[in-house]
Amino acid sequence: MILALVVVVVVVGVLVFLFTGNAEESAQPAAEDPQTALADAITAEVEDAGVEFEPGLVAVDFPIRQGATPSSAVESAQDDSIAVLRAVQGSDWSGTVEITAFTAPGDQPEEQNGQEMVRMVYLPETVDRLDPDGIGREDVWAEADEQFVDPALTG
Repeated sequence: MILALVVVVVVVGVLVFLFTGNAEESAQPAAEDPQTALADAITAEVEDAGVEFEPGLVAVDFPIRQGATPSSAVESAQDDSIAVLRAVQGSDWSGTVEITAFTAPGDQPEEQNGQEMVRMVYLPETVDRLDPDGIGREDVWAEADEQFVDPALTG
């Protein structure tokens, strides 16, 4: 009788261990998806940014914050571009980065974004080479592999 009780206790103990032994592992939060982590980092730094992923490409768009002068709006967009590059470098992303800045949306409901004012494309090797903490505002767009700046911002 005592032997049977010991066997039952051991069997129950083994079963409890098997079913709860991995409880610590399952209690750990799942690792965040690298794309989600990058999108979260960008949206935390760049106000109203939109982030989309395609194979080998992260596309970031944001509205240009209007300043007191056109040059302050440009500086704001350049600062946001630097923030995007900083977030990408601090992530596991190793693809191309496309940055688009646009004017505020118009009055038309179908117009999701305003007019495109800036579009920069940075290839992975360019992103790796750049130092977001050391690059000047005036240089961040010049370093892009492809660039478009609406003449209204430069003139």
